[in-house]
Amino acid sequence: MTNLSRKVELLLLEGTPFGLRYGDIKNHSCRIFVAPRASFRELLQRDELNKPGVYFLVGKNDSGFSQVYIGEADVLVDRLQHHQSKDFWSEIIVFTAQDELLNKASVRYLESVLVERALRDKQCDLQNGNSPTIKNLSEADIYVMNEFLEDIVFLLLVFGFNFIRSQFTLQDVSSPLLKIQASGQQATGRETDEGFVVYKGSTARVLKADRWQESSQRLREMLMEKGILILNPQNSKEYVFTQDYVFSSPSAAAG
Repeated sequence: MTNLSRKVELLLLEGTPFGLRYGDIKNHSCRIFVAPRASFRELLQRDELNKPGVYFLVGKNDSGFSQVYIGEADVLVDRLQHHQSKDFWSEIIVFTAQDELLNKASVRYLESVLVERALRDKQCDLQNGNSPTIKNLSEADIYVMNEFLEDIVFLLLVFGFNFIRSQFTLQDVSSPLLKIQASGQQATGRETDEGFVVYKGSTARVLKADRWQESSQRLREMLMEKGILILNPQNSKEYVFTQDYVFSSPSAAAG
C-alpha cells in the first residue's frame, strides 16, 4: 500500500492558534504565512517578505462567503503595505520559497494560474479586477512551478482555506456515490476530503422549500449569480448544476 503521508511543520509565532503563524512541508521549498489583520505589522517584519511571492487577502461577505484577492510581488513587503487601505480583508496569506526558487516571472505565472483556478472553481468571491496573463516560462520552469502551485493549494487546505480545489482530491472508496431522486429531481454526490461534492448535471427544484433558512436562500442566490446553478433549458421547473461544486456538508448541499 502506498504511503501518502506528508509531514507539515507549524510554528505559532505569537503563541496563539490564530495569530501570526507559518507552515512548511517537510523537504519542500514552499512556506505559508497566515496572519490576522491585527498581526499585519508583525508579518511585514519577517525577512522572508523581502523576497518574491504570492499572497491572498481573505475576508467574508454578508452571506459568510469568502472574498479573496490574489496578488504577486517581486518584493512582498513593498507591495503588501499598499493593501492596508483595502477594508474587506481580515486575514492575509503569503507564500514564498525558503530558497531562491522564485523570481518575478515565476510569481506572475503562479498568480495567473491561481486566479484562473479560483475563477474556475467558484468557491469564493474573487476581488481581482482583471485576470493576469500567463507569462512565458520554459517547459522545465512550468513543471517546477506547477509542483510549487500544488504545494500552495495543499497548504491552503491544511490551514482551512478551501477557495481553490486540489487537483488530487481524495475520494474515499468507503464513501459511496450517492444518488438522490425526489420530487422529480436527480442528483449525485460524494463525501470527499474537501467536503460534500455535488456533481455536474445534478438538478434542483425551482420552488423554495418552506423549511429553508435565510442562509440557504443566500447560498442558492450566490450559486445562480456565479452560473453554477442555471435554469434547465429542458425543464423550466428545475435548475441544473453546470459544474461540480463542493459544499461544507451534505445538509448544506440539500439546502
